[in-house]
Amino acid sequence: MQIMLTVVLVFSATAIILGLSRYAKKNPFSIHHLEYINTQSKYQTLLMLVAIAVLAIIYAVSPTNFNTFLSFGNPSLSASGVALFGIADGQSWLTLGSSLGLFITLLTATFIYLQFRTSAKNIKQLIGFVPYIVLFSLSNSFGEEIIYRIGVIVPLFGSLEPQYIMLFSAIAFGAPHLRGMPNGIIGAVMAGVLGWLLAKSVLETHGIFWAWSIHFLQDMVIYSGFILNALSTQTRET
Repeated sequence: MQIMLTVVLVFSATAIILGLSRYAKKNPFSIHHLEYINTQSKYQTLLMLVAIAVLAIIYAVSPTNFNTFLSFGNPSLSASGVALFGIADGQSWLTLGSSLGLFITLLTATFIYLQFRTSAKNIKQLIGFVPYIVLFSLSNSFGEEIIYRIGVIVPLFGSLEPQYIMLFSAIAFGAPHLRGMPNGIIGAVMAGVLGWLLAKSVLETHGIFWAWSIHFLQDMVIYSGFILNALSTQTRET
């Protein structure tokens, strides 16, 4: 029952937010001269509504797990070892989370640069968009962590072994990134691996501190790239 509920909840939320992305592009708020800012403003508002709905549902399903994992937890608890990722058994998440955050951010920045390198000439203009980048990154990372980490872990914890919960989170997070950034198979695999690691952090630290922090850093890089691209596009059109 818990597994079916989680499948329906997460994939329904995914379908909704993919639809909202298209809707926001057709009907953006008019708050800025850059159309991308208008589109994202509406999309992030709608994403927050979806995240709130997911929170309400999972709280009704498992209030105990909800109260455990929807917190910062203890960011310095020990991790279980994973040789494939060079994670030593008993390694502190304080060290591991910082290292992962730095490595994944640099990797993301490399892909974003390769994708938008022709827009780099506008990088000085990013200064005026920093508030938007921070705001969008905070809201997007929070909304997606609620859906793909908390929305998976809260209803499944105690019903499935942690390795299966992490796999579920990885697949649910990776699949939509076939059309994300980075996109395609590479983007989906990167997002899937990230989703697995973030779910691991939530389960082992009993909170979303590392998951939200690392996701936020990735979104800062990604939104910077998108805004640079939007500025370049606007310049060409004018």
